[in-house]
Amino acid sequence: MAERADWREVLAQRRDPRHSNAEHRLILLGTAGGSNPKATRSGYANAVVVGDAAYLVDCGEGAHRQLWRAGLTLNPVRDPDRPAVRALFVTHLHADHVMDLANLLVGSWPPHVVDIYGPVPAGLPIPVFPPDAARPLAFPDAPTPGMRAVVDQVLRAFAYNINLRIADEGRTPVTESVRVHELDLGGGEIRGRDEASVAPDMEPVVVYPEDDHGVTVSAVLVQHAPVFPAFGFRFDTPHGSVVFSGDTGPCANVVRLAHGADILVHEVIDVELLARRLRQLPNYDAVRNHLASAHSTPEQVGGIATRAGVGTLVLSHLVPGDLDVTEAEWEARVAPCFAGEVVCGVDLDEFPLIR
Repeated sequence: MAERADWREVLAQRRDPRHSNAEHRLILLGTAGGSNPKATRSGYANAVVVGDAAYLVDCGEGAHRQLWRAGLTLNPVRDPDRPAVRALFVTHLHADHVMDLANLLVGSWPPHVVDIYGPVPAGLPIPVFPPDAARPLAFPDAPTPGMRAVVDQVLRAFAYNINLRIADEGRTPVTESVRVHELDLGGGEIRGRDEASVAPDMEPVVVYPEDDHGVTVSAVLVQHAPVFPAFGFRFDTPHGSVVFSGDTGPCANVVRLAHGADILVHEVIDVELLARRLRQLPNYDAVRNHLASAHSTPEQVGGIATRAGVGTLVLSHLVPGDLDVTEAEWEARVAPCFAGEVVCGVDLDEFPLIR
């Protein structure tokens, strides 16, 4: 009962989500990082809303539910007054960024084409830690699938459900509503998995040309070694610009991508606090090594925002992100390093895009 009381107390003390009546806005659908269960936050997911169109960035645990709570939809037939999702942009293929993919597609069953942008296949080898360790490959025939194979295999897992809905209910095949685009910002080269090679210096690349709502999306490679590729995304709209760092350690490419942006949504981690919790794991050394090198501390995030000259810095993908650290504590660690507005996000926060 103690743990049950703890999470209820945390929620009772947490501020309400920011609300905006703006037609054009950023919504934090979920603000927790990692795939472990959370009592007080949904998994990492975001929406950029421009008029009647919505664009998702990642779809962690709970994204499907949070999308509906936020007044958005993947199926406007069910509520034509809600902004409808046009595209999903996936920063990388760690589970906590795609956990609700099946829910979004099979649960909502979009009647229109939804474009999904994500990584190309990573290729081999997969680095191990420590380097001399012998680790087996699961699914050795296809161990590092890209976005296209991930979507295909997710839908195939629900083949019986999909075919029942088509045969018994007369639905159009949901497979016809998905269009996958694999992004290869590495020029087709299978790179090493060290920090320098996964995110070589580069200028942002347009991956989604300007649409009829004036929305353009650009991307860069970010430093989430050994993951490759991992992306950061920038949305430029007539009403303002929003940048998502994705999962990354300190990275010059993020500074370039976020230069002059109105809002930067950046991940943040407290490795020391998390390490105390993880010491009981048999793979503690490997987990700590990854967390320390492939994520960013509050102080590092503040420095990145300062160098980029952003207007507002929003902290999300919080690790740990449940009961351990308050929003005020996260913000206090960033504040000495960044003179602009700092907001530690909570689920369903809304930020207006006003230019």
